[in-house]
Amino acid sequence: MQRSRRPAFTLIELLVVIAIIAILAAILFPVFAQAREKARMTACVSNMRQIGTSLMMYVQDYDETYPYIRFHGSDPAKGARTYCWRNVIAPYLKNKDVLSCPSNPVGKPKAGLPGQNIAKPFAGGNAEGWEVEADQTMPVSYAMNSCAATWYPADTKEGQSSPPIRMAQLARPAQTIIICESTWPAADVHGPDWLWGICDGIHVHGNGMGQFVYFDGHAKTKKWLTTLYPVNQNEWIKEEPNPDPNNRRIKGEVGCDYSVPAGGTGDKVFQTAACKKLQ
Repeated sequence: MQRSRRPAFTLIELLVVIAIIAILAAILFPVFAQAREKARMTACVSNMRQIGTSLMMYVQDYDETYPYIRFHGSDPAKGARTYCWRNVIAPYLKNKDVLSCPSNPVGKPKAGLPGQNIAKPFAGGNAEGWEVEADQTMPVSYAMNSCAATWYPADTKEGQSSPPIRMAQLARPAQTIIICESTWPAADVHGPDWLWGICDGIHVHGNGMGQFVYFDGHAKTKKWLTTLYPVNQNEWIKEEPNPDPNNRRIKGEVGCDYSVPAGGTGDKVFQTAACKKLQ
């Protein structure tokens, strides 16, 4: 009796199947990547809400006074023993991992590895405040706005001349940024000038958005440059901005005094690859 032959794919049919799989993968992988980034963003904004709540708890415990950005030191280098806002709110957090954004490429520190403020961000480095922690770690991801509060440490002459902010001093607590996202280990983001001068120090999510905590404790997701323009509504200083629509000057706390580029997003200073991501 003659056996029937088993059906098999021809080479052409096999190539067609492989091509279809490749096309589906090309379509679906970006969708999966976007979904993964969206999940990370959700986790990150949850972190920021916890940071906002922790700051509010600190403020209530300290007679409606916000923490200094830095109490001692201004460097993540070994031996600086910098003590900053991250250290003082750590007891109010569930755990220190809340200070790490899961989508930040430099958000996971290695114990005892100093970060560098004047350098390109690198993975594994610790943020300011790591050296005084028992586990010798402090995640890089979030920093305090040093146009609303001075970046000078509390134990310096400049810091003593600019005491920590009290709630009553805030003209716009719900419109003034206290914490934003960063890829540098510094305890602060130096207000608006980073938006055109040190763009690689700012963390931007895959969809070009940033996440922010405001002085009233709430968190919000928005485009970075919408925090700066229009300048007469900027979100970086604790006072009411100059209402003149032609005003380009931002004058905040000690060390924060800038003329903002007049051209807005079209200005050449915003056209570098790192700065374009903020738009």
